[in-house]
Amino acid sequence: MRFFIGLIILSLSNLAVGSIDDYFPENRVTSSNYGNTGLLEIPSARFAKEGTLRFGISNSYPNTFTFLTANPFPWLEATYRYTEIKDRLYGPYAFSGNQTYKDKGFDLKFLLAKESYILPSISVGLRDIAGTGIFSSEYLVASKEIKDFDVSIGIGWGRLGQLGNISNPLARWSKDFNSRNSLVGVGGTFNQKDWFSGERASVFGGLEYKFKKYGLRLKLEYDPTKPDTGYGISLPSKVDSRFNIGLTYNIGNLGDLGLSFERGNQFRFSFNFRGNFSQDAKLKKIDPPKIKNTQNTKISHRDQRKYLRNILFKLKDEQIFLQGGTVKKNKVEVSVSQTKFNSQPLAVGRTARVIDQLSTDDLDELQVNIMNGDIETSSFSFSRENLDKALKNKISVIELVSKTKIFSSTGNQKYKSHKFRPTVNFPEHFWGMSPALKHHIGGPEGFYLGQLWWRINSNLKFTRNLTLSTVIGLDIYNNFDELNNKSNSTLPHVRSDIQEYLKEGSTNIARMKLDYIWSPKNDLFIRTDLGLIEEMFGGLGGEILYRPFNKRYAIGFTGHYLKQREYKQLLGFQDYKVFSGHLNTYFKLPQDVLLQVHAGRYLAKDTGITFDISRRFKTGFRLGVFATKTNISREEFGEGSFNKGFYFSIPLDLYFSDYRSGNIGFSMSPMTRDGGAMLNNHNSLFGIFGETNRDSIDRDINDLIK
Repeated sequence: MRFFIGLIILSLSNLAVGSIDDYFPENRVTSSNYGNTGLLEIPSARFAKEGTLRFGISNSYPNTFTFLTANPFPWLEATYRYTEIKDRLYGPYAFSGNQTYKDKGFDLKFLLAKESYILPSISVGLRDIAGTGIFSSEYLVASKEIKDFDVSIGIGWGRLGQLGNISNPLARWSKDFNSRNSLVGVGGTFNQKDWFSGERASVFGGLEYKFKKYGLRLKLEYDPTKPDTGYGISLPSKVDSRFNIGLTYNIGNLGDLGLSFERGNQFRFSFNFRGNFSQDAKLKKIDPPKIKNTQNTKISHRDQRKYLRNILFKLKDEQIFLQGGTVKKNKVEVSVSQTKFNSQPLAVGRTARVIDQLSTDDLDELQVNIMNGDIETSSFSFSRENLDKALKNKISVIELVSKTKIFSSTGNQKYKSHKFRPTVNFPEHFWGMSPALKHHIGGPEGFYLGQLWWRINSNLKFTRNLTLSTVIGLDIYNNFDELNNKSNSTLPHVRSDIQEYLKEGSTNIARMKLDYIWSPKNDLFIRTDLGLIEEMFGGLGGEILYRPFNKRYAIGFTGHYLKQREYKQLLGFQDYKVFSGHLNTYFKLPQDVLLQVHAGRYLAKDTGITFDISRRFKTGFRLGVFATKTNISREEFGEGSFNKGFYFSIPLDLYFSDYRSGNIGFSMSPMTRDGGAMLNNHNSLFGIFGETNRDSIDRDINDLIK
């Protein structure tokens, strides 16, 4: 009964589809000690703007919180947190020395009602979902702005309900809510039967006062937690006061600094960095087309070879590369490739503008076939007159698109039949290098162990569609020699031997594999690969993807025969062999949400399903979470119970005033276990072609005349 009521409460969040009105400024939003938006120990009903990412540390005794908080929607806040509990050791001295205990937690908060002029904002939240239970809490909280005050009041259960100053109001609905399991476990289990339960609950409250002139927030709260009882595994901490007070200083758009006095006897210092990666945060570009529109630059298309050669050189100035072209009567058709722009319409529009500015008035129509890799993914056929009108703001982009033919014929690679084709001398070699970091976080040997290494990327292209990609890592410095916690997994050690790979493979061949990618017919893509596919496995296999151009879904299959690599990650292998394969489905949902479902056989020969859901913002920033459940038991999987994690990707384009390709990616899984482990699939077909359908084009269509 209580499980279903809990779900009903959470499902109400779907009614909150907008952010807090502009009447309530965003700059009042600050972090609690736990990383959630709130005061100090207690949460508020506030949310940062969607697309916000916040990283911070809150330090006191006995708990130090390190957190990462994201707002993928205006009605959802998610926090991943590491907690150092300084009054407990990680384990026996022989196992972890003086290493203090570390706890991982994941929190969610949902907006139930937006604030109005009269009514408060209302939110519901869950702390430490599927965690050890040390900080498990549920709460319902309301916040209201009254002039320069922001007042919050709520009801808490679990740790936030320790004070027990009221009886549980939900017990009136069902007596099941009177029972709460307070046992602390190893984590990874959803204790939904405990949500909003316990005989007693607590009312909590607090306020923030804004010193607008100085960028300060004064926080005062009534704290319902009782650290003096030693909740969870912590030892009792002295409490001289239930009131906490603090100051938060806003450092512009960079983040916040905080200082507080808590429990009447402890100071806490905190800071966080934040960034908003939604469209509003995108840096204004000052990267117009380089060609000037003068009569001296115009060339008649009647002299086809000279005309197309001139287009070739002018497009090269835009870092767009002509792969072929044909002139028929008063129409020119070109096929181009590029890696500068993340937006297909932007690349097409730049190409069309260059051609328009180079062409004499008797050219009426132009067609641009845009390529991703060596495959043409879409074609845009313009009336030149309509393009000129759009560039002069005489018609809108929407009107231009309505008069433009946009289609895809991936199985018919037009560049092969063009009369003019630049000579390409194979093999082609591309390479780059940069420093990089590897991490091992939260182990018994130390909270953070890492490596600084030099990454050398190399791509050797033998022919079109056939490429050898290599990543070589050269060790600069690492402290992985401190790792001494060998895997005790009862499953094949497909991932849990990560420590051995980190120690022995500090200088390694991270990847060395051949890829052949082609499209035998429209909307169908195939990839075969062979070699050292990732740091732990090598072998051979392939992938097939069906991506209908005019649909919002795709479906495919990936399969590989694999052998486990040696720990040194050079050319040797171990004895373990496996066939791993998955049926992959992709669904694009409203608000640019992508749902991925992968079902099949994993590296440890377990079978199951992976759900991955992420949101992409107009800037290209993506936030996502994933979870995998297979046919192995919780006991076999070990700590964590099942595989899960989160990730985000920030386009480099956001940090520059010109257009750039590439992303800064980060992913985190709380535990490195063997169950639910998938092959790291470099050059996945959906990664290459998933953003080339009509839906993605329509999303970025305003870029057509930038």
